[in-house]
Amino acid sequence: MSFFQLGSKKYKKATDWVKEHSFGIESLTECNGDDFKFLEKVLKNKRVVWLGENGHGIAEHSLLKTKIIHFLYHQMGFKVIAFESGLGESYSSNYVKETLSVKELMDKSIFSLWKSEETYPLFELIRQNDDLNLIGFDMQPSVKKSSIAVFINQLNINFPSEFIRSIHKVEKTAIFWYEQLGVYKASRKKVPKEILNKYLKAKKEQEKLIIHLQTMLKYLKREFERNELSKEYAVLLKILENRQLFFNHLAARSKDYLKIRDQVMAKNLEWICNELYPNEKIIVWAHNSHIYKNVTSSYKPMGSLMSPKLERQSYYLGLFMYQGEVAFDKKVTQKLVKPPKNSLEDYMNHNPAPVSFFDLSKISLNRVNKWISRSTVILESGMMQAFIIPRKQLDGIFFVKEVSPPHYL
Repeated sequence: MSFFQLGSKKYKKATDWVKEHSFGIESLTECNGDDFKFLEKVLKNKRVVWLGENGHGIAEHSLLKTKIIHFLYHQMGFKVIAFESGLGESYSSNYVKETLSVKELMDKSIFSLWKSEETYPLFELIRQNDDLNLIGFDMQPSVKKSSIAVFINQLNINFPSEFIRSIHKVEKTAIFWYEQLGVYKASRKKVPKEILNKYLKAKKEQEKLIIHLQTMLKYLKREFERNELSKEYAVLLKILENRQLFFNHLAARSKDYLKIRDQVMAKNLEWICNELYPNEKIIVWAHNSHIYKNVTSSYKPMGSLMSPKLERQSYYLGLFMYQGEVAFDKKVTQKLVKPPKNSLEDYMNHNPAPVSFFDLSKISLNRVNKWISRSTVILESGMMQAFIIPRKQLDGIFFVKEVSPPHYL
């Protein structure tokens, strides 16, 4: 047998093994809770489910995650959704969601990248159910006008009149500079000295204001406790802490900023799981690149910064795709690159179903499935080649054969 024939035989065995060990879903648009029953066994005893996505502009990934969350909420008792969006913006929206339309709820909580027809049913679910809570774990501001001030006004606390005015000023300033400096970060250009100096001046002013707000808040701690609002007190302190971190690092070099952002998001998520909602099951919504665990390089995503205890309680689920088009920043659509042979996407594509699931957590290794424990090619955002060790970085994979841009609202 020639080397070529031997290689072809090994490849066929590997792809046949994937087909045999993965679940198929025949229609993403028509599937319902019963189609995700296999997750009950897979996620048994798991408290945190991480739902990744291979890009923020993929309609089918958002729709699939929305349907998975419906299942996790109705069938498995998951009642907290932690989004890759502003911590305070998302949390405060829980207190006003009954007064908002579904679109308004999205407007006041998450980044607009996810405001689409595909995520609409998810926010409809959040709005209709008081026991389903939304929170963010990002230090970045995610909306132009949040409900934080309205949330504070609803608390039965005798705040000084300047407290809410000052909070509003901090939020407004954060949004302004996030947009101003974001233009240069997105294009990887150096911030002009004149603009940078203006930012540094604003940063000093905001630091003083935040310290003053923290002092006022600590002075009111006993009043919060008397009114059984300890959780709300802790959230307000965390909101101010995140704004401090945001202002301190916004002007850093892009690589440094991204590294710090993942570190802050990891700490926020640990706090959400261990202190804010210690007795709840939690769903994490983020990009694949944030959820990878066991990454040992100098840049560690948030998934690799979790405590060993929380990692043991977690199931890391990456979402991948094969062909079609995706959107970048809601504006530009681009056709996906064809995944190379022996890539993760190539192996997964051999399940004939349009959507498939592959559990990596309980697989016994053998000669046929070596690729799951070796450095394997993936296409980040369907474009750029990168490498992961699938079984080391993830517990499971959802795969969609054909994708398209979201239908933005």
